[in-house]
Amino acid sequence: MDDNDYRVTFRIEVDETIVLELAVWLRRANQLGRVHLRDLGDPKMAQGRPPFPRIEDISSTGMCLSFKSSQLVEVEKFAGVAVLVYFKLVDPTDMMGDPLSFMAGFEVKHAQHHGDRTFLGLKLRWDGVPDQNDKALYFADAAKYGIADLTKWCDEMNRKVCGMEHMPPQGLRLDRLLREVEAARKPLGQACPTR
Repeated sequence: MDDNDYRVTFRIEVDETIVLELAVWLRRANQLGRVHLRDLGDPKMAQGRPPFPRIEDISSTGMCLSFKSSQLVEVEKFAGVAVLVYFKLVDPTDMMGDPLSFMAGFEVKHAQHHGDRTFLGLKLRWDGVPDQNDKALYFADAAKYGIADLTKWCDEMNRKVCGMEHMPPQGLRLDRLLREVEAARKPLGQACPTR
């Protein structure tokens, strides 16, 4: 995803009312590809358990992840390591209350320590795609194009924060493509009738 894209510039602040589930694994980046759940093992961190990981904010290209620690965990400790994050988010567009779930791989770009927490700036690198025939995940490259559902979630949350959730979106949305084509053709058809 292009770093000049507007969506890179805004971050959605979240809390436990938005992030319903959270678990974190650490894995060598060169061992990604296809990962079976038995090889994934137990998470290094899980929501509600020490060291109490928390997503501070999310963007379409990354997130800030924090956890309790007595001192800074240096960025260098994460060299060659993929931070795999499973997170379940409240979907602002779903009236039935079905959440959205993601399993994504991140690279640690920044680390800071404030109070009793370490804050990691994570850059999105991989999208964990479920295997339809086995209990496994394929980690596809997401560095260039991101994860479509996560980008849409960020856009919808941003619209909600800005009080625009009831206004129709200005740009094209594929989930409304046929209606958009029909609407786009109406003014043209009225202005230039076909013979």
